[in-house]
Amino acid sequence: MHQDQSYLLDIAKFCQAILRLTANMTEAEFQHDERTQFAILYEITVLGEVVKRLSTEFRIQHPTIEWRRIAGMRDRLVHDYNEVTLDLVWEVVKTNIPELLEYITPLLPSKD
Repeated sequence: MHQDQSYLLDIAKFCQAILRLTANMTEAEFQHDERTQFAILYEITVLGEVVKRLSTEFRIQHPTIEWRRIAGMRDRLVHDYNEVTLDLVWEVVKTNIPELLEYITPLLPSKD
């Protein structure tokens, strides 16, 4: 389970980076900012990969989080990239990422 704690820290880091990159951005600005789009797509892809590495036991213990959907988004970005719209990505950024961060924050290892 120790490895899961490391993965949770990575997930938090990626969520925070996504939120930081889009903090003062409107959807229209995002739609026209190719650099931010590429950065966010990368962060979401790696986030999905990290979720896949969490132990089955951990994911079972925390069924509130839709782990399969997070991993599925990664798969869509990698394999079905032509079907992913920026509208969908923006929705993930503004809704799902904050929810995920809020849920995992209490699960993060303490800094003590």
